[in-house]
Amino acid sequence: MRAQILTGVLAVLATGCSFTTAGGLDQCETSADCGSDQVCTQNLCLPLPTGCGKTYGLADGGTDPNAIQMGALFPLHTSTDPDAGIDESDEQALNAALLALDEVNQRGVGGKQISLHVCDTSSDVERAKKQAEWLVNDKKVAAVLTAGSSQSLAAASVTVSKGVLTMSYSASSPELTSLPDTNGGTVGLVWRTSPSDAIQGSVIADLLRSDTARFGTPSRVGILYVDDPYGQGLFNIISERLTSGSTRVANRGFSYPKSGDVKTAMEQLDMYDPDITVLVGFAGDVTAILKDASTRINLKRGSGHRWFFSDSVKDAAVLADSTAAAEAQGFYGSAPAQGTGQAFATFSSRFNDKYKKNPGEYAYTSNAYDAMYLLALGAAYSQGTSNSVTGVKMAEGLTKVSASGTTPTQLTNSNFTSLSAALAAGNNVNVDGASGPLDFNAAGEAPAPVELWQVQDTKFTTVGTYNATP
Repeated sequence: MRAQILTGVLAVLATGCSFTTAGGLDQCETSADCGSDQVCTQNLCLPLPTGCGKTYGLADGGTDPNAIQMGALFPLHTSTDPDAGIDESDEQALNAALLALDEVNQRGVGGKQISLHVCDTSSDVERAKKQAEWLVNDKKVAAVLTAGSSQSLAAASVTVSKGVLTMSYSASSPELTSLPDTNGGTVGLVWRTSPSDAIQGSVIADLLRSDTARFGTPSRVGILYVDDPYGQGLFNIISERLTSGSTRVANRGFSYPKSGDVKTAMEQLDMYDPDITVLVGFAGDVTAILKDASTRINLKRGSGHRWFFSDSVKDAAVLADSTAAAEAQGFYGSAPAQGTGQAFATFSSRFNDKYKKNPGEYAYTSNAYDAMYLLALGAAYSQGTSNSVTGVKMAEGLTKVSASGTTPTQLTNSNFTSLSAALAAGNNVNVDGASGPLDFNAAGEAPAPVELWQVQDTKFTTVGTYNATP
């Protein structure tokens, strides 16, 4: 019935008639005419997109017509189920981004503040796309900060055609590398501070083939992966790498739906009886998988089965479950390595002080921190060279943060002002962030080393760092 009423209202408005519905759908010209929890759509005050409404960056939640508008899409809940839990890893990534935002706004970007509109996607791709449309069309953002491969690809399907920059802190699918994102220009509009899984997948396969001290000589490797662009991409890379070269290892992949039933995939994996399984998934699913594995003859720890975890498993929520934590004890995983310079030391100290947590225990916190700083640097370049902030000019500015042949500057709060001033003047800089060197290539990607971590009691402990080999 409500849909029929709304259709009728829109039809009346289309004829030019003045009309306010009895149901409270007020007329408007802009969203300023509506309540704080509403948005002006086709001259009607309608509810905000589900998951949106939080704004950060301006004091006391105020408004500033001169502020630089940016958006962010974070999967803060594990699903759209009203009872779904918090995704702690992405919650801490948001905290890292907000820490950077606060440090930037203390200094300003060309005399302006950044207003960041944050939406919770609840790990839903279609919701992320609708939220991106709202950020672009209603909030007029110049850039959107995103998480994950599927959601970043969904956002890019909206942002690129509008000339809005997309920056992801955790999208790792190789699909982003070849994404057509120039929109007729010369610079791509989709960037990421997370390395492609082409790097992580190669490191995982090489470790399983060569590190006999940790992984022995497996004759059969299972690859259990979430059925989305992230899981599919990492599966393809690992499988191809394991079956190429002189040392080949038999392997087989098993997919499962994100936030869905893992039983079928687990039954198939159990029948395959692998020596070790690479698990590519997110915290909620991984917890369910490890608990299920503890009941299966060929997959439980007591039978000698071993696990190797991908980056998204590095989430404290996994170890919060006693059964899952017991099954994971002593096993290894990989993730983009944290930086080793002053930028990471500064970030880690300030994050710990503010949130009372160690950012190194979560994947991608330093990547999210760097991503927010890079958006601010891109905005400084755009403001300084064109007296406005647009996604296209921000992307152009990001091509200037990887100057080779010069000594890198650590991307810390105390260096932001000088870096932004140099970019505002149109100069090149060389930047090392909390996540490591930000040496972006033409595709908007910064290759990075991969860390090997181990589950030790209730922590993820880094035990080595590796670079991908050809």
